[in-house]
Amino acid sequence: MMRTIFTVLVTVVAVLFTLNNFDHVPVHILLGKEVQIRLIFVILIAGLIGYLIRHFIGVAREEELKRRLLSERKKKVERKRLTNLQDDFLE
Repeated sequence: MMRTIFTVLVTVVAVLFTLNNFDHVPVHILLGKEVQIRLIFVILIAGLIGYLIRHFIGVAREEELKRRLLSERKKKVERKRLTNLQDDFLE
């Protein structure tokens, strides 16, 4: 029930936001000619680009952390094996 109410509220807010930002605005892409685009599309494109940048930075960071964790696990197993070999040798 709460999920349905939350979904309806978010949808209403999104529609009101879209209706308030429906004007055309000039956008200059690099050095090209200005293009008239609706403001809501500019906002959505900027949000999407921001999300994708954060996503790919997060993926790269996650892969780096996985590599470090795997390397630490290998080191731990290697130390344990060396300790066992030393114990066997001393006996």
